[in-house]
Amino acid sequence: MLQRVFVPRRGRLSMCYPLGLCLLLAACGGAESQGDGAASSATPVAVSSAPGSGVPLAEVQVDYDALGARSIGADAVDPVLEAMGAELERSRGAYFSAAEPAYFLAYRLFDNRHLRLVAESGSLRDVGDGLSRTLNVELRTGDHRRDSTHPIRTDGFNFGFLTGANSTHLALSQDQALLRDQIWKATDAAYWQAVEEIAKVRANVAVKVDEEDDSDSFSRDTPTRVLEAVQPLTLDRMLWSSRLKTASARLGADPRVLGSRVSLSAEDTMMRLVTSDGGQVRTAAPVYRLDVSAIVKAEDGMELVRSRRFLVRDPGELPDAAALDAAVDGLLDELFALREAPLATAYEGPAIIEGEAAGVFFHEVLGHRVEGDRLRREEDQQTFKNKLGERVLPSGFRVSFDPTRAQFEGQALHGGYAVDAEGIAAQAVDVIDDGILRGFLLSRRPIEGFPQSNGHGRAAAGYPPVARQSNLLVSQDGALSREELKQRLLEQVQAQGKPWGLLIRSIDAGGYTVVGRADISSFKVNPEMVYRVYPDGREELVRGVDLIGTPLTLFAEVEAAADDAQIFHGWCGAESGMVPTSTVAPSILLRRVEVQRKPRSQDRPPLLPAPETGA
Repeated sequence: MLQRVFVPRRGRLSMCYPLGLCLLLAACGGAESQGDGAASSATPVAVSSAPGSGVPLAEVQVDYDALGARSIGADAVDPVLEAMGAELERSRGAYFSAAEPAYFLAYRLFDNRHLRLVAESGSLRDVGDGLSRTLNVELRTGDHRRDSTHPIRTDGFNFGFLTGANSTHLALSQDQALLRDQIWKATDAAYWQAVEEIAKVRANVAVKVDEEDDSDSFSRDTPTRVLEAVQPLTLDRMLWSSRLKTASARLGADPRVLGSRVSLSAEDTMMRLVTSDGGQVRTAAPVYRLDVSAIVKAEDGMELVRSRRFLVRDPGELPDAAALDAAVDGLLDELFALREAPLATAYEGPAIIEGEAAGVFFHEVLGHRVEGDRLRREEDQQTFKNKLGERVLPSGFRVSFDPTRAQFEGQALHGGYAVDAEGIAAQAVDVIDDGILRGFLLSRRPIEGFPQSNGHGRAAAGYPPVARQSNLLVSQDGALSREELKQRLLEQVQAQGKPWGLLIRSIDAGGYTVVGRADISSFKVNPEMVYRVYPDGREELVRGVDLIGTPLTLFAEVEAAADDAQIFHGWCGAESGMVPTSTVAPSILLRRVEVQRKPRSQDRPPLLPAPETGA
């Protein structure tokens, strides 16, 4: 029975990525951003036992040096990269001169290293190390004008964005002969698939109506050469196993907590890339992630989850024991307050969406609708494609995507990189300037009026790159103070004759957006800490709120922003897998929003209290 209580619903959204949904998993930016935010990956799952408890850490070590994942200097010899380059040159000679010639070839190799510690109820539940290596072969037949990756148009849903997803696992080795043999086999399979695909493309073009966007299939950009140094993951696992067990014991001690978890993971994804047009790339992005999460159940059956996530690049920036205790205390205070809070009702009226929640709002409502690959697909709604040069936000608003920016006010941003997954140097892109739409995010798949990439082709291991979001930054010239913004909210409440306005303060589960043309253009953001704001300024916590709407309608209701920018970190799941993103956004006032009640479990709370209470 309890398994149903704790399984995170939002995890099931991952099956819907091909249908145009984006799942954004949340993470807080550390103590400076108030510690709010969460991710469904951190949501506790009820278990009757603790597999992995008591496993000596020494028994799960991995010899990363032997597996080819040791430290690599920027100018040091990299046998794996050498093997990729050598096989690419050998392949060019055969496949570029075949009867159906290839014109482009790229090898994209991801080494993913991770360490993991999970504690529940004062005991280690899971301990693990791992390393995986995934190769994606991107081989194109045809030419830049029209090639084998060109979407096949149908009257139903089109999975064409998966064309070119030729991925396989490679040996965890530095043996160049072994690696080249495996790359050769994968290349040959990709070639014959591309031969089949180009025939389909030619037939499809011949029998279908003219396309709305007749841009080239592939841009003529020049990839760069970037070789970053790679450092080993460093983590004092004995210290942190003790710290996690202590925190999890405190978190689970209250009988009202039906499930809880404290986990620490360290992950480093190293990407190697070689391309037939001269690109050579090696990048690495270590991330250390500490999650604290718990769940309670209200008397009416509603499940309430709150989490804290600390996301850093350096393990020395992780919270100490005192900060971790404070995170546990704050999380429990919020959960118990939510448990007693009144249930929200359906509502339409004025609202303030504070910084973290505003970041998700802009990510879902705007960000996915300015990703260039979507605007090229005929089945996409293309909400903003024909609005270039038009006003979409009030005067003074600026929205940019900047992967070159590493920090904001001393806090690391996690949507940045030096070079994208196609070997193109990262670039800052001003999408909205003074409220006017000016551009889009682009990979090497051109769209009408934009023939070149701007360095936003991104991909997770095993996926072909598409245009994706990076660090999203929102601001408004002449922004108001928080107090002035709240006063404007109260003025709207009075003008509209509403009993209250809403203050949406934080988000636990991120949100999703629907962008397919056959579907309703809509989004849903899942806030957790939501308050009614009465005409006298009094605030009352409510629970069970989902923010819903359609993008153009809601954008038209944006009135003003505050000067209180906050950071929201997340992992966004879409066509090219899960990629890290960050948003920097201020609180915003909307004249009118719509909210609905969250779904709730129909199961009653447990009949008996937890056995450790002694009751």
